[in-house]
Amino acid sequence: MKPACISISKALPLTWLLLGSLLAGSSQSARAEDAATNGTPTAPPASIPAAPRTQQPEEEEFKQTPYTGYGEFNEQEEEDQSARFFQYGRFFGVSLGLGFNGVTGNRGALYQGGMPAVDFKLMYWFDFNFALELGLTTVQHFYDSTSVGHGDVTLTRLGVDLRYYLPVENLSAPITFANPYLILGAGSITKSESLRDQGVTSSDSGTGITVGAGLEFTLAPKKVYLGTSARYHVVSFKDTYTTEFTGDNLQDLTGGFFTVLGSVLFTW
Repeated sequence: MKPACISISKALPLTWLLLGSLLAGSSQSARAEDAATNGTPTAPPASIPAAPRTQQPEEEEFKQTPYTGYGEFNEQEEEDQSARFFQYGRFFGVSLGLGFNGVTGNRGALYQGGMPAVDFKLMYWFDFNFALELGLTTVQHFYDSTSVGHGDVTLTRLGVDLRYYLPVENLSAPITFANPYLILGAGSITKSESLRDQGVTSSDSGTGITVGAGLEFTLAPKKVYLGTSARYHVVSFKDTYTTEFTGDNLQDLTGGFFTVLGSVLFTW
């Protein structure tokens, strides 16, 4: 019996140690739960080391702004406009016209005639609003002077003009149907003059500026158009300030030229 008592006395300290450990663990858990319930901050976890700089994602170089959005909108609008022009627009054209060429100033007091003025044009469209035309116009005048006798005059203009078609999408139907345009150009006007009584023929050329306006009516879309235009030409010749016609009460031959034309335009 004595050995049994000794073993029991040795086991008691171990039992007390286990009970103490269990009680300590339960008290720590209770304190952690109380801290979480009462909002008491707990110790933060150990920090994780940051990734190397070469592995960090870089910011995007392009950022969306109101200006970039506006630019993209314009780009899309221009693309739509170009696609619409290629579908519905005109590219090339040939125009044949007849009309009247008048003269102003002192030269207009001397010159007579001016019909018919014959006009031929080649045209190219950049878009719906702008077109370039290469034109050739010729007309004959005559005069009877007490100073030099009878004279026959042929005027020939070779010029390049730019048409600007006014935007009429939001205007009334008659204006839209008329399709108005403005004209600005330059060209060389050659004047061939023959004095019948003296048997003398002379030729002179001058560079002139042209301004004008016109209307264009559609007969067959993208194929045939009927047009009318009025142009004023400012040009100076060698005889502009001549005094040969003082017997006709003309101190000089200053004056300009204007042309009124009706034409048929074929396009494709």
